[in-house]
Amino acid sequence: MNSVQETLSNNLKQIRKKKKISQQYIAERSDMLASTYNRIENMKVTPSIETIERIANAIEVPFVELFKSRHVKDKSLLDKLEMINSLSDYNKNVVEILLNTIIEKDKLENAKEFKVQQRLEELDKLKKR
Repeated sequence: MNSVQETLSNNLKQIRKKKKISQQYIAERSDMLASTYNRIENMKVTPSIETIERIANAIEVPFVELFKSRHVKDKSLLDKLEMINSLSDYNKNVVEILLNTIIEKDKLENAKEFKVQQRLEELDKLKKR
């Protein structure tokens, strides 16, 4: 999984536990099913920017707070995330499309690597016969 999604997941869990609120509570306030929120928190799905905004509002934290990490070396990424909030709706949608495209590209590359690795292992097994 990518580090941004891990950071989001870790922060959601940490904030939720600190505030002593349930996933069900956040889901209801974010207008989604509890199972959907659970999948976001456990990195099973990648939420849209609008969904992340709804979650941030539900748990009453600034959007960017969900992406803050002590481990982020390049603080300019955090600055850019903060700037997204001030963009027009159109430009927020453009950013979301670009982010989704990059995430999907990464998933495809990882899947391709996995398949190539599987094929190489199959060839190795055939050699050993």
